Amino acid sequence: MFMAQPRTQLSHHEYIIILDPSGDGQKTTGRAIDNSFERALTLQCAEKIKLLLESYNPKLTIIISRSPGDHVYELQNATLANRLDVNLFLNLNFYPTTDTKPTLFLYQFSYGNDFIQVQPGLQFSPYDQTYKINKSTTDKLIESFKTHLTQQQYHSLFFVAGPHALPIKPLIGIVSPAIAIEIGLKNKDAWQQLVEPLALGIIEMINYLNIT
Repeated sequence: MFMAQPRTQLSHHEYIIILDPSGDGQKTTGRAIDNSFERALTLQCAEKIKLLLESYNPKLTIIISRSPGDHVYELQNATLANRLDVNLFLNLNFYPTTDTKPTLFLYQFSYGNDFIQVQPGLQFSPYDQTYKINKSTTDKLIESFKTHLTQQQYHSLFFVAGPHALPIKPLIGIVSPAIAIEIGLKNKDAWQQLVEPLALGIIEMINYLNIT
């Protein structure tokens, strides 16, 4: 690990972040990677990111959306994120690859009709259109995330593709800025080298929220 420090000092404000490892403990195992499954590896990675973020600033409240064995119901995570009014929702996905240098994809939710404006407040907003309420902030955060991940120090780890705007199911119904990442793994242990880049990228996004 690079053991770098956050570029800027986080404020003393409290921020709530949900880390959403793909899969669940019942039916959704995800893709097979070596002799393991995506659901186990994303959860392990989320737990390590949580520890690293909390070490940077105890004012950060990091919530992992599921525990081992949990069954995740449709819109469960959106309900949680909206009820807590989180500052950031980050969905984490892995896929198997034989590429020497895997690709990290960035996604945000969109049906491609973002020119239609949604008024502030949820009472008249269809659940699948609520992403538009904070779309401008999401746009800026995902670009900040990409800028961080494309730094020279990470060039040997992965390519970065996107951000792509698609109707990503794990992000549907979430009002807060919500981002999905999908990263190729060469083996079941490769996620460990991603923990620090992702954690520091989250810090960059929180720093952006702190100055806006």
